[in-house]
Amino acid sequence: MSVERIVPELDLKKTADSLARELSSEMKKRRAEKAVLGLSGGVDSAVVLKLLSLAVDRDRIHPVFMPYKTTDSSSGKDAKLMAEITGLVLEEKDITSQIDAYFKKELGADKTRFGNKCARERMSVLYDISMREKGIVIGTSNRSEIIMGYGTVFGDLACAVNPLGSLFKSQIFDLAVYLSVPECIVSKKPSADLWKGQTDENDLGLCYKTIDEISYLYFDRKKNVKEIIRLGYRKKDIEKIISAFERNSFKREMPRIIKL
Repeated sequence: MSVERIVPELDLKKTADSLARELSSEMKKRRAEKAVLGLSGGVDSAVVLKLLSLAVDRDRIHPVFMPYKTTDSSSGKDAKLMAEITGLVLEEKDITSQIDAYFKKELGADKTRFGNKCARERMSVLYDISMREKGIVIGTSNRSEIIMGYGTVFGDLACAVNPLGSLFKSQIFDLAVYLSVPECIVSKKPSADLWKGQTDENDLGLCYKTIDEISYLYFDRKKNVKEIIRLGYRKKDIEKIISAFERNSFKREMPRIIKL
């Protein structure tokens, strides 16, 4: 396979300035006093925090860290680091008690149910805090996740504004370096941190590089499966991405209102 870059490089300054400008505009349009953000310790939320710091004054940004009892200690450490370098106070809301109380009576629930419940509980917390702070919730889901359906409806996919939804994960890594996100955050394996040893790429069954390149060729360049295979990609990987995109279309749609 060619070593040349498939997914286009961004004009990083232009991208950061544009996203920051749009965030500022959305907050003004929605008359939001604050931007409420779930800060996980990962690269996506770190980039969004940096963009918000370019968009509005620090006193209008409210980051929240929401650990469960199995959350890796490095997640809290990195979330606090991001808050410190942007001059913000990080609010912490532990979700262990409410999650454990629910699953105490839901015996036999699998990891997917558990992960979805945690994601929805965290978003419930963020929306409550956004009401308290007279703000709006800023999302952190990227295009790669959205294509693969790697997100929870009314969980991490819920938000008022999503600045990363048009960017592939590989582009977000580039933007993170440009925005001076610490190396310890940029270099660690992406993970929703829902259980010990969990990583995004293990869950997806593909690395982000492959997801991004095939997605770009198929959705943006409009190449068909045979053309992408000729470029050196495996048919089963191409079909897996296309299938995930089609299977999870409901996650990209508003609830259908049935008309009489």
